[in-house]
Amino acid sequence: MTEIPENENSTTEVIAMQLIAFSGNARSLAFEAFNETRDGNLEEAEKMLEEATDSIAQAHQIQMDLLVAEANGEKTELGILLVHAQDHFMTSLLAVDMMKVMIEMQKKISELEKR
Repeated sequence: MTEIPENENSTTEVIAMQLIAFSGNARSLAFEAFNETRDGNLEEAEKMLEEATDSIAQAHQIQMDLLVAEANGEKTELGILLVHAQDHFMTSLLAVDMMKVMIEMQKKISELEKR
């Protein structure tokens, strides 16, 4: 488990920005992977999808660290930035999952078109 560091950089704002950055990176990579699949670049698409999965896992770890801290009685300052970060994470998580399904569908479509 990644511990949220206890120093001047462990402010809620920094944590929220990390969550947004990892989430946004994952979403962008997932959409790029789909475009690569559509263009027939399956090897590149797989690499991008793996990177997207890694990035969303890092965002998920940040969220889990916040949840564990809360469960341990540590209160997190709740502001609009953290709410936005959580929203960003959830939509990115959904996008990555959907792109995985769409990539599989696109692969099948491409196979059928070759026949």
